[in-house]
Amino acid sequence: MDELDVSILKILWKDGRTPIHRIAKEIGISTSAVDKRIKNMMKRGELLGFTVLLNPDKILNSIVMAIRTKKRRREIMDIFSKIRGVMHIIACLGGRYYGEFWYGDEFEFEEKLELLKELTRLYRMDIYKHRKVQSEKLDKIDWKIISEMKDNSRISFSELSKRINISSKTIAKRWKNLTENEICKAYPVINRPLSQDIFWFSLFIEVEKLSVENTIRKIPNLWRTSLFSEPKMVYGVFYANNVYKIDETMENIMDIEGVKKVHYEIIVEERFYPEYIDYIRYKMEKLVE
Repeated sequence: MDELDVSILKILWKDGRTPIHRIAKEIGISTSAVDKRIKNMMKRGELLGFTVLLNPDKILNSIVMAIRTKKRRREIMDIFSKIRGVMHIIACLGGRYYGEFWYGDEFEFEEKLELLKELTRLYRMDIYKHRKVQSEKLDKIDWKIISEMKDNSRISFSELSKRINISSKTIAKRWKNLTENEICKAYPVINRPLSQDIFWFSLFIEVEKLSVENTIRKIPNLWRTSLFSEPKMVYGVFYANNVYKIDETMENIMDIEGVKKVHYEIIVEERFYPEYIDYIRYKMEKLVE
C-alpha cells in the first residue's frame, strides 16, 4: 500500500459507492489504474470489501471500551468478538485493546461491561461514549436495503432490486435519503496492519470543545475522525511512512488550540464485523413493537 492507494481509500471512506471513473478524475490517474489498485489491495488482504457503516450519533447507542490486560492478544480478540453487538475490535502495541459495541439500554451496557471485566481480567478500562445528536427510526424497507448491502455495499441497485423485490428507483431514493441525512454510508473495510509500507496509528485527543475536530481534519495524513461526548474526545486514525512522521503528527496536534492531551496507539490487528447490523436491526425493531 502506498500514498496513492491511501488516496483512493480516503475517497472511498467518504462514500464507498464512489464510481471508479470519479476516483480516477479526482486523483489524476486512469480508471484502469484505479480498478487495478483496488483489486490488488483486495488480493493482498489490505482491503477486505465494502459494508454499511451506521452512524452512532443517530442510531441506537454505541460505545468504545478500551482496556489493558496481561492476557494474550488472540484470547482477548476472541473474547471481544463473542460479545453481542460488537462492530470493530482493534489491538495495539503494549497490550491495549479497544472494541466498539452497540447496546439497547443502560442495563445492557452495564451487563456487557461486567462481562468484559470478568473475561479479560483487565487492570484498566477507559470508556468513550459517542455523542447522541438525535435518534432516527428506520422502516422495514430501509432495513431490507441496509441488511442486503452489509456484505457488499457497492452492489448495483438493479441487482439489489432483484434480491429484495423493491424497484431500483425506490432503492436509489431511499439510499440517497439515508446518506444525505448521515444515517449510514457505504464503508471500505480496511485491514490496516497488513499494509507493508505504512504505519496506521490512532490518536485519542482530549479537547476543550468538539469543534476542534474541524482543525484536526485539515491534517494531510488523517484517515478519519469520530467524536465522543463523554469525555470530550476527538478520535483520529492517521497513517505515516515512519515513526518520525508519527511524532511530527502528534506535535502538530498538541499545538492546536483547545487540545488538552493526546494518547497514541499503533495498530497491530483489527477485525470488523458487518453482522453488527443484524443486531441493531433486531434491537430497533424490538423497540417499536
